Amino acid sequence: MYTFHLQKNVHMYNHLLTISDGQTRRQAIVESAPTKQQTLLVWLTDFGFPSEEEAPVQAALKRWLAEQGVRCVFRPGRGR
Repeated sequence: MYTFHLQKNVHMYNHLLTISDGQTRRQAIVESAPTKQQTLLVWLTDFGFPSEEEAPVQAALKRWLAEQGVRCVFRPGRGR
């Protein structure tokens, strides 16, 4: 089970996303996309999860953001 916290606008349209599994807390910058619907661009590689953990984290994050009315786009590679 993962918990998420989004600190908005740490620098302009960049936000600090914290992902915790209860033991480990990981943080990375995510970015707002210039779209009509509120959308966040996320680079999971920036969080440093082991590759086998990325799919469950991605699914949980997508559900959490959808509950808040936010669309999520996962980008390959590293972010800013």
